[in-house]
Formats: sequence, structure tokens, C-alpha cells
Amino acid sequence: MGASWMWKRRVLRFSVALLLVAGFTYELWPRVESMPEEPPTIIQNITITSGVKCEPDFDVLRRLDIRKLSQYERREMIVARSSEPELPIRQRLNIPFLQQQSSSDEARRLGLPSQDDCYIRSPVTVEVPPSLANVDASHIDFGVATTLERLNDSLDAFTHWAGYTRTRIFALIEPDERVEEVQAKADSLGINLFVTQSEEEYQTRYFSLVAHLAKNMRPRTRWACVIDDDTFFLSMAALVEALAQYDDTKPTYIGGVSESVSQIGIFGLMGFGGAGVFLSRPLVQQLSNHDVFEACQAMPHTGDRRISLCIYQHTEAKLTLDYRLRQLDMRGDVSGFFESGREQPLSVHHWKSWFQADMAKLSVITNLCGDKCFLRQWQFSDGWTLTNGFSVAKYSTEIDLDDKTMEVSWVGDNGAIDESFLHALGPLRPKDMGKFSYILEDSVFLGNQVRQWYVHRDAEMGDQIIELIWKMA
Repeated sequence: MGASWMWKRRVLRFSVALLLVAGFTYELWPRVESMPEEPPTIIQNITITSGVKCEPDFDVLRRLDIRKLSQYERREMIVARSSEPELPIRQRLNIPFLQQQSSSDEARRLGLPSQDDCYIRSPVTVEVPPSLANVDASHIDFGVATTLERLNDSLDAFTHWAGYTRTRIFALIEPDERVEEVQAKADSLGINLFVTQSEEEYQTRYFSLVAHLAKNMRPRTRWACVIDDDTFFLSMAALVEALAQYDDTKPTYIGGVSESVSQIGIFGLMGFGGAGVFLSRPLVQQLSNHDVFEACQAMPHTGDRRISLCIYQHTEAKLTLDYRLRQLDMRGDVSGFFESGREQPLSVHHWKSWFQADMAKLSVITNLCGDKCFLRQWQFSDGWTLTNGFSVAKYSTEIDLDDKTMEVSWVGDNGAIDESFLHALGPLRPKDMGKFSYILEDSVFLGNQVRQWYVHRDAEMGDQIIELIWKMA
């Protein structure tokens, strides 16, 4: 009994001593004060997180439909004209793109914009080829069958390649009372647009473009081209140069097939209309012969397929393939195509239906530095690659300057697999699942500079924006 009592007293004394030591330790031990995370700021219904070091332009954020912003970086890009007409499309610069090279204090000491103002220290100077001279495309006529509303929506893109080039666009549309408004817009953009209203249904109207173009040919007309209202030519100068390689004095049929073998298997070997179907003057005259035209208009096939079968059945012309004319039968993410670092295509298609890439906005940069400036690439020392007018991306594996493989970022229709695209786009490489990208969503030309906004979307953490301000040297 006594021993048990003594043991209990010792345990009690030990417990009291332990509590006293623990108490003194808690009071005297140095504490690491945790810094509370700065709460986000909500301005005009847009959440601005602490990672944004400047007050952004809220008009821009609203235009981009930004709800939460977690990063905003701004950098100047200086364009220097090279005396070399054929610069490599992909170049490497031994400077970082986003990493800071100095503190804000040093930047202020040097009189430079600081990171506190979202600026990245020091502009980037890049070389671009000489700008192409203004081109005369009066020998090419284009025809499009569409609605007035879609035609109006297409004019901002049409002006990139058709504005002030003396080419003509003939549109066959359904009857509409607002033709004068659209005509006035086209005139203001320097587009020679001629609108004809027709009661014919779309497929009949589409083939009627052949006869309509034949009827309106001028003595100088050498080529007639049937397009869709979302056909986009990246450079009229490049197109004129490309057509000069072909013989327009003979019946000549030029086009691009689908990039997907699956699509070719369904629709046949023909010039796909979205890429642009080019017919020489003699071929247009043959197809517009009354008996030939009526026989072809009665064919059960429609659209560009009817044009191809009419040519094969009633003339000796065969399709001349030009792989620079792109149908782009791809869905979803087409970044692999635009980031390939290859020669510019002559045309692209499906950019506001199968995938989203506003070609009118993407190509704004050409107003400052010319057509050859668009889609040029610069690789930076911190791993970022700028594809001018399309994206800023960091790949999971560094891309060599001489690597000509194209990332299969898209998906195809009708059971298409990667192999389906090899004939037109090879060599290919698999989709980069670890790529981090900012995609161009807006761009404006302000007379002596171009501003571009590249956006990485993240609804949970907040969107990130890189603004590039382009100026001439």
C-alpha cells in the first residue's frame, strides 16, 4: 500500500514538472509568424489575385471575358528588318522570355519600367524578312455562295487578303434587304465586292458560281477561284506568286485535298472548296458552255464534288495538287499545325467552325511587319516559344531548330487516326500532353504599333495574360 502511494506521488510530481517545462518552452520558443495570404481584389466583377502587380486595363479584360486574373505580363517587341529575304522561320534567342533579369529597384534606377507595372525588363528585338510590295491581283476573281449575314461576318477576314489588291469577290446570296449596308462596309475595307441575290437553293447556287464568274471575266482575268466564306488566304502576294508557277493558258484545275485520308475516301480526289478551287480562264470557259453547265448542274453530287466531276467528265483537265492550299479537316486543338515552324500555307479553312482561331485577329501583326512576319517563331533561353500571332508555348521536350515534325494536337473525323494525316502533314509527332500555352485571343493595330493578348485559361486558379507590344525599330 505504501509503495503504491509513493509511486503515485512520483508520477504526479513528474507530470507537474513536465507541464511547467512545456509551458515555459511554449512561451519562450521563438515563433515564425505566418504571413497571411493577400486576399484577392474584386473590381468591376473581375477578381484580381495578388500575383498581378499592376492595375490592368479593365476594358481589355472585359473584351477577353476575364472573370479571374492571376497573372499579367507585358513586354515590348522591336521589329528589325533584315536584309536577308529568306530568314529561317524558326530562330533562337539567347535571352529569357518571361524570367526577370533584374529587380524592380534596379529597373527603376535604370529608368526602365518595373515588374510592379507588369513590364518585363528590356524589349526583345527580332529580325523579320523584308516586307513584300503591294500586289496587283486584278487577274484573279473569287466567287462565294453564302448568306448576307455570313458574308458580312467574313469581311474583316477578307480584307486581309483582298483589301486594296484590285481582286474582285463575287457573292451569290439569298435575297436580303440589307445588301447596301454590307456593300458599304466592303467599300470601306478596300474590298471590290459584287453581290448578286439569287432565289436558287444553296447547292445550285454554289455551282452557279462557275457560270457567274465566266460571265463577269475581264480581258485581264486569268484565274477564277471558288471559295467558302471561311476560306482565308494568308498572303495575297504569296498566292499571286504561287499561281504564276502554273500555265493559265491551258485548262488548269488547281486545289488542295483534305489532310485526312478518311475524308478523301468519302468525298473523292478533288479540290476541296474550303482550301480554294482555282480554275484557269480556258477551263472556266469550257465549264460554262451551256450544254456542259446544264449537264453538270443536274448531277446528283453537290458543291466542290460537282465541280470536280464536271471537270473530269467534260474536260481533259486533271487535278493539280498544291499542298499549300489547306482544307484543315481537323477538330479541336490545331496548335500543332500553326506551331509547326514550316512554310506558311497559302490558305486555311474551318477556322470558325471545326476549330476556333480568329484569322482576322491572328493576322493583325502583318499590318506592322508584313505577311512574312505572321507565324514566325522565336525560341527563348527559358524554354518559351513565341509563334507570332498564334501562341506562346513551353513544350515538355525542347524542340530542335531543325525539327520539322508536326504535333498531332487535333482529332479527325470519320475514324481518322494519326496515320490518316501523314500524306499531307508528315512527319508527325504525338500530342504533347505537358505543353503549357498562351493562345492569342485579341490583337489591335494602333497606327505605329500592334498590341497582342495571349491568354492561358484557368477558371479555378485564374486566367494568365501576356501582352506583347510590337513596334518597328
